[in-house]
Amino acid sequence: MTTKSTTMKLCTYMGALAGTMMFVGIWPVAHMFPPLAPSMPVAEVADYYRSHQTGILAGAILIASSSVLFFPFLAAVATFMKKIEGPVSPLTWAFVMVVAYGFVTLFFAGLIFTAAAYRSDRPDAVIGALSDIAFLLFVMPAVPAFVQNLLTGFVILGDRRPQPILPRWLGYMNLWTGVLLLPGLAIGLFKTGPFAWNGVLAFWLPAVVFGIWFNLMIFAMLAAIKRDALGAD
Repeated sequence: MTTKSTTMKLCTYMGALAGTMMFVGIWPVAHMFPPLAPSMPVAEVADYYRSHQTGILAGAILIASSSVLFFPFLAAVATFMKKIEGPVSPLTWAFVMVVAYGFVTLFFAGLIFTAAAYRSDRPDAVIGALSDIAFLLFVMPAVPAFVQNLLTGFVILGDRRPQPILPRWLGYMNLWTGVLLLPGLAIGLFKTGPFAWNGVLAFWLPAVVFGIWFNLMIFAMLAAIKRDALGAD
């Protein structure tokens, strides 16, 4: 295996590590999966942070750390896109800029979860406000995700090689993933129902779709690396 293939493989596996860290941090460690109901009274939200302080602080470390590890994975995606587009690659550069919007919010969500749990003697209203901001950052970045997936899908489907570098089904999957993530954009308008940040359309559907997309991207990228697709003309 070439050095280039080894590097690409390492970056792809770092994505898998990032996804695992994020999920472990938000669920069994911080106990924030699914998110606290936005309709929960502020006093109950504050009590939850106080009673789960250690877990939330530890989980927030994993969440914030995972956000950084996603970037090598996204760099590997961009490398595939650049290979497909060629020397003139505006969609790849647009992807590189857009993913910064989508994934840096995960880092700030981890920091704000930390701030919310750090001082248990804060007023309930302050803890509640910090919690709201953290969940908005965690769930709401639907537009960057939508654009990111559309760019990826368009590039993959634009590959006219007899054997595409990445399979065409992956391009279609990216387009559908982008569309299905959009309901998260509406969470600021609802506190209950399917469009709330713990609702079926705004949270559960995007969470399931993201999980499927993420794992299939890793699978397809590793398969392409194995057959040295980046070394082919």
